[in-house]
Amino acid sequence: MNSQQGRQTASKRLKFRGLYSLSGIINLSLVTLIIAVMILAYTTYSKLSSFEQSLNSMMDKSLPSVIQSGKLYSQMNLLLSGTEQLSMANSEAMRRIATNAITRQLQGLHKLSLENEQTYHITSQLSSVERELDELNGLVEQRIAINSRIDRLTAQLFDLQGQINTDLTTNSTTTASTSWSLLFSRIMLLSAELTSLDQLSEIRQRQSNLDTLFISLSELADTLPADQQQSAQLAIAALSETVLHPNSGLIALRQLQLKILGRVQGRSNFVRNLIADYARLNEFESHQLNQAVLGRAAKTSRLVEQQVKQASLLFIIVLFAYIGFAVFIQRVVVNRLKTLNKQVQQRSTGEGHLITVSGRDEITELAQSFERFATTIELQKNTLEEMSLRDALTGIANRRAFDDYYSQALNVANRQRWPLTVLLIDVDYFKQYNDNYGHSQGDICLKQVASLVKQQMPRKTDILARYGGEEFAVLLPDTNEQGAITVARNILDAFKNAQIPHDFSGVADHVTVSIGISVGQQQDGRITLPSVEAADKALYKAKRTGRNRWVNDADDDEQ
Repeated sequence: MNSQQGRQTASKRLKFRGLYSLSGIINLSLVTLIIAVMILAYTTYSKLSSFEQSLNSMMDKSLPSVIQSGKLYSQMNLLLSGTEQLSMANSEAMRRIATNAITRQLQGLHKLSLENEQTYHITSQLSSVERELDELNGLVEQRIAINSRIDRLTAQLFDLQGQINTDLTTNSTTTASTSWSLLFSRIMLLSAELTSLDQLSEIRQRQSNLDTLFISLSELADTLPADQQQSAQLAIAALSETVLHPNSGLIALRQLQLKILGRVQGRSNFVRNLIADYARLNEFESHQLNQAVLGRAAKTSRLVEQQVKQASLLFIIVLFAYIGFAVFIQRVVVNRLKTLNKQVQQRSTGEGHLITVSGRDEITELAQSFERFATTIELQKNTLEEMSLRDALTGIANRRAFDDYYSQALNVANRQRWPLTVLLIDVDYFKQYNDNYGHSQGDICLKQVASLVKQQMPRKTDILARYGGEEFAVLLPDTNEQGAITVARNILDAFKNAQIPHDFSGVADHVTVSIGISVGQQQDGRITLPSVEAADKALYKAKRTGRNRWVNDADDDEQ
């Protein structure tokens, strides 16, 4: 690539020499008239040589530096994406994939840093980013390990419950054994629910309740028949070890899990901010470089114009012929450079459009180079913006885009005083689908889900986004409660008609979804705005009450 740039630069220099040789011929023809013309020709040549050096400097140094800044910006955005994947990794395979992607981006940034003049500054920044990413990777690895231990403990709970049920069926049933079994089952249920609690205060409260219940369970065990007391005490000890052990129990692991989750989120935010700061610093340096290029071009233009005016004043009497030459320089070179400078400045601020300069010489080629460079930067910027707002798998908007649309829609709904609806859609038993059909088939299923939901949204103003995993979010502007219910029913009917096979679902033999609805309406002259949290609560109720239905958070209707 460097050799190709060198050949292009050499070719342009040859073209510049050809242009200046024409100026030399004109000056040699004028030298026979007067020595002053030779002085003027020499002065003009020296100024134009300075112009040539400025152009060569822009082509050889400034433009490659700007292009390199664009590459750094692109690599930083890819590194941000890899950081997001790492922070959301829920398995060792996902963590390795995200880590490998981050390693590739860091290697690319190191390679670019070697080509940058400010190597120490870039290397120092990258070292800080690498240290933070290593710490984030360690936290994610701890989170995955703790998740695995919690899953094993949960499986032990279910195994213990099955063993107790077997013992009850084989032994004689009394009132005491029945009471003991019911209390044991209640403790099992409360222990299993620990995995769904997401607040440390709730887990501590649950621990206090379980301590009390274990005491009651032990007391009931003493009232059991003699042949059942030993097995009951063993079951109580096993359950207590699984749930209440201070280091390896389910409660201790859940508390540790929540703490690590908070640390992962905090570290992830810090890394993203660190990368974003570095990207903004690089963008600022690129802006300064652009301003320097434009200033150098403007300065060169002013110098050429000043030289032409001075030559006209000095030799106005004896050099009528040279006046024509000065006018030629003014029109063909200076004015076109001014036009180019103005167009470049307008294009850099977003006020101009196409950069065009008439002619078939180096200035025209420079204008074309600026146009190609500006077009490339705009395409890269638009591509990066589109990628950051679109889900790579389904092709619909991602959560970041949905949050932007949601904020705008709230402002519009509040200003226009019209209703607004938020739907949260979750694929039922999707984990079982992935485990049995495979992740590749699961990706295909998510694409089908996005397509089916999108077909039930005929308006261009309706927004569908992938909110996370198998969860989708729908934003329906100017839609009241009845309209929201209609859309929810249409979505459920669409999945019923599509009959996407799902033999491992707990509600049907095909893929189904659960829907939570939050509707903003006018009440007593005031606008109540919908929220994603309210829709999420309604979705949770829909799943808790049987799935394959919708629930409206406003009045707890469901279907």
